[in-house]
Amino acid sequence: MILQELAAYYDRRIEGGDDTIPSEGTSEKAIGAAIDLSDWQLGGVPVIRLLGDRSGKKVKPLRMAVPAEIKRTSGVAANFLWDKSAYVLGVKSAGKDPAAGVVPADKEFEAFRQLHADALAGTEDAALQALLAFLGDWTPARAVEAVEQGQIPAEVIDANLIFTYGAGRVPMLHMRRAARRAWDGRRAAVAGGVGRCLVTGDLAPVAKLHPSIKGVRGAQSSGASLVSFNLDAFTSYGKSQGGNAPVSESAAFAYGTILNHLLAPESGHRVQIGDATTVFWTDAPKDADDVAGRLLTNAVSPAYGLMDEPAAEAEAGDDDTPAAKPKIDLRMSDAEAQRVRTALTAIAQGRAIQNVEPELLPDTRLYVLGLAPNASRLAVRFWHQDSLGGFVKRLHQHWRDLRLEPGIDGGRPVSIYALLRALSPQDKVDNLPPKLGGDIMRAVLNGGPYPANMAALALMRMRADGNISALRVAMVKAWLVRAMTLSPEERETRLVSLDLEDKNVGYRLGRLFAVLENLQRKALPGLNATIRDRYYGAASATPASIFPVLIRNSTHHAARLRKNSGGLAVWYDRTIAEVIDGLPSHLPAHLTMDDQGRFAIGYFHQRQTQMQTAPDPVKAAETAEPSEIDDDDQLN
Repeated sequence: MILQELAAYYDRRIEGGDDTIPSEGTSEKAIGAAIDLSDWQLGGVPVIRLLGDRSGKKVKPLRMAVPAEIKRTSGVAANFLWDKSAYVLGVKSAGKDPAAGVVPADKEFEAFRQLHADALAGTEDAALQALLAFLGDWTPARAVEAVEQGQIPAEVIDANLIFTYGAGRVPMLHMRRAARRAWDGRRAAVAGGVGRCLVTGDLAPVAKLHPSIKGVRGAQSSGASLVSFNLDAFTSYGKSQGGNAPVSESAAFAYGTILNHLLAPESGHRVQIGDATTVFWTDAPKDADDVAGRLLTNAVSPAYGLMDEPAAEAEAGDDDTPAAKPKIDLRMSDAEAQRVRTALTAIAQGRAIQNVEPELLPDTRLYVLGLAPNASRLAVRFWHQDSLGGFVKRLHQHWRDLRLEPGIDGGRPVSIYALLRALSPQDKVDNLPPKLGGDIMRAVLNGGPYPANMAALALMRMRADGNISALRVAMVKAWLVRAMTLSPEERETRLVSLDLEDKNVGYRLGRLFAVLENLQRKALPGLNATIRDRYYGAASATPASIFPVLIRNSTHHAARLRKNSGGLAVWYDRTIAEVIDGLPSHLPAHLTMDDQGRFAIGYFHQRQTQMQTAPDPVKAAETAEPSEIDDDDQLN
């Protein structure tokens, strides 16, 4: 199914006139220089022209379509009419340090020479004949000497090189008609036997080795296989390599090419979620498909914080200093970033996708593929296909389930990346369990329960660093409401804001803990550590052992407060009595994970209420701001 949809996507892009996708038999590669054979003479050094943008600090090689890259599983194997300098010129770096110099690469150059001697034998094309003459005359030793004498630029060492000849309409050798015919003949000669393709159903030459997939984080930089049979245990019925799951050369090329295109950093269809490198695509026309990819990748994980930085931060300061530019995807223009931000906000507020982006239709098919490294191969972390409208609906529901008032507005699209970062120690997502991001993504895609370890990690981080942040509490709340098996409409109002009628023990104890902490701050201002810093973990897990101590201490805090601000002490007495009224006479020795989550939510709700609707001295205690207290304060 995955290979079928990828191959069909490749055909749609090619048929739609997308010239950025390599046609069959070609690969898009970064080329650093071209060897011009126009005026080359036997015994001489050819002219080499550097290609690409070299105006900045980092060189940007010229990307172009060349004959398809050969898969180097082991040993030495040359590409046709292009390759690294070790193959094309027979010279390579002696080590990672540029000061180490260069050394000859005899085996690589001989493989390159022999390949072209076989594939171009008998050619009558003048340019290809010049190439054969050059390969017959050139030696790796001369290459080393030319580099050391400055006749060959040092920039070409280890770069990809092509050949040019003349200044006509087709100066590049691999683009000439004779070269393309020779390449087609070479591919046919090395193709496997004919078999029934499992992707297309056609009888066609079967691919022995499937293409390497590059761009998956953590996988080999040279690429890893999505389909491979590298051990005898994986084979059956005496078949070898690709014969065990026959896929035609054409289909293998199609899925490999389009998947590499999607995984390219600049594709706009790729995003990293935990250890899963994820790509999105649709069956919409090219322009609409690119818009959908840009929207969805930024919706689930804006790698550069497009949606996690509130737009208000971009406002100019009072002292006429330039406005701080919000962090955006560096591959997007400001106008495009604003368009994505506006569209995602509209989706989060419940608007239909066709009303946000007219070119996107709700019945457009959407495909999501998550890949993770697994030694030299790739593992499918998740695979999901649905209508675009269905996905947007579930994405909207994900944001609604995170809603927390005040704190997380339901109209604010919070990315999965932001959630993972809130859970991670030292703000490093790499410190999280590898599967967590994929598990959360799967819950968003299918609307199912969130993974339990998401809530467990949120609770653990709260206990560890005492930061009861809105995002962490929102994740616990979302996990709880989805576990209740309520309808989406019923989930809209559960655990969103302070509920005075909620009798859950964990929720009530969380509220009580927030009031006791505020009382302590008010009675003993300037403390370096409050009861939250010392007892939050124990209070949320084993309340029977901690709360009697906290309540006993609170009487001392209230007595101290009563000396200077009797009215405020009355407010605390009333609030504590109201919260305790809903608790059992014997507190539980332990709270379950569910109730620990409700403890955090109750604590958060009570604190937010104290910040907004409590008397000013209580608000000041929450925000640790100094405030004058008077007995005549109107305390309710």
